[in-house]
Amino acid sequence: MKIRVEKSNKQNIPKFSITNNGIQNRDEKFKKNLSSPSSKFKLVYKNDLIFGMSREILNWGLMNDEIGGVSSAYNVFIIEKLNPRYLESFIKHRIVYFKDIIKPASREGQGIDKNILFDKQIYVPPNNIIEDYYRIEDKFVNLINNNNKEIDNLASLRDILIHKLISGEVDVSNVEI
Repeated sequence: MKIRVEKSNKQNIPKFSITNNGIQNRDEKFKKNLSSPSSKFKLVYKNDLIFGMSREILNWGLMNDEIGGVSSAYNVFIIEKLNPRYLESFIKHRIVYFKDIIKPASREGQGIDKNILFDKQIYVPPNNIIEDYYRIEDKFVNLINNNNKEIDNLASLRDILIHKLISGEVDVSNVEI
């Protein structure tokens, strides 16, 4: 990993915040501006790992969009040799392992100890195993997403039909059970 420090003040770049639910579009999450137009924000690119602090919670996320901007208070890291998707899964499922990177700092009393982060051991299976795993996982995720869409459609139809049944708009007097 390398530290990304590149900054910009181009206002047309989407801004993001790092929350305990990952990376979120700043305009959808907050009403206040990220910073004044004259100040610079850190640029983040697809697959960058970003850490932010909110009191005692370790906020983090992996950038999914091609480019964006975050507060200069965030720590941004370029992922070089690890499969970003695997890294995200590893951190998500072993978050306690990363709690010790939190250190005292001036902003909200918390920061990231980069030395401890860089010393973390991440166990990585061979690439072919990672690819096979995600190929299988993707099939299940797609199936789950499709099932959830179907559930939403059926629930919507149910709600429409219940309203029509209760109002008497649909006659069911001849229906046999």
